Amino acid sequence: MARPPRDLFGGIYHVAARGSDTRHLFLRDEDREEFLERLAAIWAYFELALLSYVLMGSHYHALVRISDARLSQALQHLHTEYSRWHNRRHGRSAHLFRAHALTRRITSDRQLIAACRYLARNPVVAGLATDPLEWPWSSARAHAGLERPRIPLAESDLRAAFGYTDDWRERYRTTVEPDDEDTRA
Repeated sequence: MARPPRDLFGGIYHVAARGSDTRHLFLRDEDREEFLERLAAIWAYFELALLSYVLMGSHYHALVRISDARLSQALQHLHTEYSRWHNRRHGRSAHLFRAHALTRRITSDRQLIAACRYLARNPVVAGLATDPLEWPWSSARAHAGLERPRIPLAESDLRAAFGYTDDWRERYRTTVEPDDEDTRA
């Protein structure tokens, strides 16, 4: 029996998807670049706003603003297109993604800041970087004002969450700085 469609309403969502079984979604930097290109193109096609993202090895996270239920369709396109490319590239044929992505609605500025912090610090907790701003495969460096975004980002919600101040990027940097919790992962 097919899984019923999710009831997704307009708003901001934390989306995460993992590789099937123990498969890695990204084996090389080239894989991450391809995924980001597809993510940007599909988000633009479906008119979704990408707020933040992080690409790990076995999974990815994204924060996205949607106006209606298009997110499920967009994820289906993204995962199908990237899986086909990935499997051709690496000589594979099995399912790449787990059946269903996590979609969690964010309902407050506090939750949005916490989610951005979680995304940025994910590589530190996983032992892939010592500072969130060192990991090249997230939007953290762009949010912090240290580089131009690799793909289009909609930062107005994040800026609003930090109070629409001119120093919001500095406040973002302070929020994602590593602390003692990161070393205990």
